Amino acid sequence: MGGPLSGVRVLDFSSVITGPFCTMMMADMGADVIKVEAPGGDILRHLSMTFKAGFGSWFVNFNRNKRSIVLDLKQPAVRDTILAMVKQCDVMVHNLRPGVMERLGFGYQTVREYNPKLVYLSISGFGPEGPYANKPCYDPVIQGISGLAFVQGGDGKPTFIRTAIADKMTSMNAVYHVLAALVAADRQGIGQEITLSMIDSLMSFIGPDTMFGYTFIPDDEFRHLSISNALLQPMRTKDGYIVACAATDDQWKRMCTAMGKLEWIAQYPTPAVRAVNLPNILAAIDEFLPQKTSKAWLAIFEAADVPCGPVYTFDEALRDPQLIQNQTFLEYDHPVAGRIRGINVPGKFSVTAPEVRHHAPGLGEHTIDILKEFGIAPARIAALVETGAATQARMESKV
Repeated sequence: MGGPLSGVRVLDFSSVITGPFCTMMMADMGADVIKVEAPGGDILRHLSMTFKAGFGSWFVNFNRNKRSIVLDLKQPAVRDTILAMVKQCDVMVHNLRPGVMERLGFGYQTVREYNPKLVYLSISGFGPEGPYANKPCYDPVIQGISGLAFVQGGDGKPTFIRTAIADKMTSMNAVYHVLAALVAADRQGIGQEITLSMIDSLMSFIGPDTMFGYTFIPDDEFRHLSISNALLQPMRTKDGYIVACAATDDQWKRMCTAMGKLEWIAQYPTPAVRAVNLPNILAAIDEFLPQKTSKAWLAIFEAADVPCGPVYTFDEALRDPQLIQNQTFLEYDHPVAGRIRGINVPGKFSVTAPEVRHHAPGLGEHTIDILKEFGIAPARIAALVETGAATQARMESKV
């Protein structure tokens, strides 16, 4: 039995992270994702911190379970081929700037004439309209405009999170938006366009807890408060770092008892009082926690049933027994790049289990096979390849 999205076909024109991570999650769930690339390929193919046999880790980790077809969308000969493919797809995804797909002849108003039930996802930095609509955009730009950098930096210098959180949060939003639209297509018989911006996606993620100073209107009374004063930080021990936290009064009493700080129970009696005084509490903890090892403190807190855990490096996380039990990491073989380690689908399905069916594809690895599947005539395929409108490439196995 295939994954839960088995039978769903996705035509993916996106590149880098926002679109590709979204479509990879759908592919992991069983969807047939066809990655449509320009002759030069997704730019993420050429951008990564590590490479093996020409494949970058970032591309591999955002593009497994997909097939690649190379089509030059700027060539008029490709138009009829794309529209023929649209008729047989359930979802179409792109993250080009607003107006680009329209100029290429593949905007929503055009393609819906060929497939009225199509779910059409348009991802952009800021949305299709407004003063920033046509600005180029990457993750750090959104981290800055959203206010996240100041939240992360606290009262000091603004700091970016060292992961593409705006990109990936947009991808997460994209998945559930598309799935909701697929339900509407199935139950109501309607297709639709979804316009999704990175800025709105990140704001929807960081806003509910970080904008507490601006929730109640008028906001004069609270807007001076900083989230940096209300968040825990890693706690230094004799040989590393841990984290321990107490949300309820009972947990706080147990934590204070475990630390030998019984006077804190009355001094900081409620969650609100503790939140305001958290910097002072953490400073005091930093004076005595380094007297014992991380293992010793974790044993003490665990015995008191206080939420706690180690602060890991990736090396340590890979060896953690709970993550091993959860099968958090997966390994599979790539025909060119060799053995690959990635992150598994987090949810465990009792029947329609997701799986790695295909490695991250080579550029144009499946062009001809895909065109044949969509019923494109052999003579037409030959003409597309001969003129450079389509490109077929085969990967050579390392074996």
